[in-house]
Amino acid sequence: MTASRAALLVDGSDHEFRELVHDMLAFASAIQEVRNRLGQLIGLSGTQYTVLTAIARLSESESELGVNQLAEHLHLSGAFVTIEVNKLVTAGLVTKAVNPEDRRRVVLRVTQEAVRRLNVMTRVQCPANDMLFEPLTARDFQQLRAVTAKLAGTGERTLRLIADLAPDGTLPEAVPVAGE
Repeated sequence: MTASRAALLVDGSDHEFRELVHDMLAFASAIQEVRNRLGQLIGLSGTQYTVLTAIARLSESESELGVNQLAEHLHLSGAFVTIEVNKLVTAGLVTKAVNPEDRRRVVLRVTQEAVRRLNVMTRVQCPANDMLFEPLTARDFQQLRAVTAKLAGTGERTLRLIADLAPDGTLPEAVPVAGE
């Protein structure tokens, strides 16, 4: 058994759970590659593309968008987001200004060049997203959105659990000893 929670078992079996995980892995791989290729279209890595689009969208409603809010939204560490934002600043796609209310923080904004690139890219991005999610009805989409939002926050806790259960990063009894 790879899961024990009753909600994850069908007739006492984890078979459907494993099928779900494999389907999710296949979709995650596809969406990752789509992200990478969309980023490449505008001269960015997939991660940079994701950070840039998040800044563009979030700053529409958040007047003082900072690294911490961006990192929280993307479920990434602040240090990692800072590195990626700095690359976008160097590329002339993002500006960082001192937050007037807290001089230790910065306010992130996309530049006109970033807006131009993102606007040009929509001619590929929109049909790609439509195709990627083509099988979903409006109801399916709302349900997927709700379920995914619930799952998005479980990764970090799960990694801590694995570290607690296997602090050395391996299960010695599962790894063959050299020479045996």
